[in-house]
Amino acid sequence: MGSPSALRKLNDQAALYALLESGPLSRHEVELAAGVSTPAAAELLRRLEESGLARRAGHRPGGRGPQAQLWAVNERAAFAAGLDVSESGIDAVIADLGGEPLGECQIVPAPDEDPALAVRRALTQAARRAGLRRADVRHVAVGISGAVDPATGILNHADHIPEWNGFDVEARLAQVLGVPVAVENDVKLVLSDESIRGQAQGCKDVLLLWMGRGIALAAIVGGQLQRGFHGSAGELNEVPLGPGGPLAGSVLALPGALDLARSHGIRTTDAVRTLHKAGAEPRDAAHEAFLAAFAGRIVDLLAAPVALLDPELVILGGDLGLAGGDELAERVKQRMHALLAHRPRVVTGTGSDNSVRQGAVDEALRRLRSDVFSNTRNLETPVRQRWRTAAGEGLQ
Repeated sequence: MGSPSALRKLNDQAALYALLESGPLSRHEVELAAGVSTPAAAELLRRLEESGLARRAGHRPGGRGPQAQLWAVNERAAFAAGLDVSESGIDAVIADLGGEPLGECQIVPAPDEDPALAVRRALTQAARRAGLRRADVRHVAVGISGAVDPATGILNHADHIPEWNGFDVEARLAQVLGVPVAVENDVKLVLSDESIRGQAQGCKDVLLLWMGRGIALAAIVGGQLQRGFHGSAGELNEVPLGPGGPLAGSVLALPGALDLARSHGIRTTDAVRTLHKAGAEPRDAAHEAFLAAFAGRIVDLLAAPVALLDPELVILGGDLGLAGGDELAERVKQRMHALLAHRPRVVTGTGSDNSVRQGAVDEALRRLRSDVFSNTRNLETPVRQRWRTAAGEGLQ
C-alpha cells in the first residue's frame, strides 16, 4: 500500500484530469471521479484551490434546494508553447493549461540569426500578445522537418535547414529559453493532431504518408507514436526503391509527380494543381492515367509497411495527398486491397493549416500537465507569484 502522501498525489491527479476533461464538476462528481470519500473530496478540492490549480466555477442551475458548487481547472495556473520551425519561418503559439490559445506570432529569422535566438524572439512576441512574459511559459515543444537523434540531440535528415545542423537542438533551446524543450518531427506531429481531432480519432494503428517537397511516413502502433531507435522512423525520402532504383522522394514528392504527369502527355508546371484536376470529375484520359499511375506508386511504397504493421487506417497527407482528394484515396485503397490481405481504410488527411504547431502545443501541454498535476503541493507559477505580490501591495 502506498504512503498517504503518494495516495493524495494520485487522487489529486485523478481529480485534475477529470476536471480538465469533463469539468466543471460538483464535489460529488469529483468524489466519484477520484474514488474518494466525501470528506476526502472536500479536502482534495481545498488543497487544489489553495495550490492554484482548481477554481470555483459558479453553481449548477436547476433543481430544488441549494445549488451545487462547481469546480474547474484554473486554466491560468500554467502555460505551454508550441512552435512550427520550417524553411519559411517560425510559427509560435502560447496556450493555457486548458489548451486555449492565447497569443501567436510568426517571424522570418534574419539570414545570419542564431536559430535558437530566433525561437526565443518568436516566443517572446507570442507571450507579449498573450499578455504574459516569456518566463510564464513552463514547457515548450518544437516541430521541425528532420529527426532528432535521442542519443546526441543532433537533427538528422535536415540538409534543407543547415542552420539547425551540428548541435544538440533540445539542449541548446532549453539553455536559451530556460525551460524544458521537446523537439519532434513535423510529420509525426501532424499524425498526432490527426489522432486527436482529425481522421485518426479513436484509431490505435495508423500510417500517415506525407507527400510534398519531400516524403515521410509516420506511424501510430498500439496507440503509441513511433519514433525509432535513432528517432528517424519514417524518414523515407532518401531510401532507394530497390538496388539501383530511384529514391522514394524523387518518385512521390513534387518533382516526381510533375515528371509523371508530363510522361502522360500533360503539359504542366504545377504538380499540385494537376493532381487536384486529376482527382476531380470530369477528367480526360491523360489525367485518368496519371491518377492511376500515381496511386500505383503510393501502393508500391506502402505495401511493405502496411503488411508489417497491419494498420486500420492509412492517411494521405501533404500537398499531394490533399490535392488527390477522395478519388486518389479510393484508387490507393482498391489497388492495395487487390494486392494485400491487409485491408486498411484509406483517407485524405484533414489538411489543417496549423497541424504541426497544434501537434507541438499538444505535446507541450501533455508534458506541462504531467509536471504540474504531479506537483500540486509545490506549484508556484510566475503568474501566481505576481498575483500574490500585487495582493500584498494592496493592488487591485
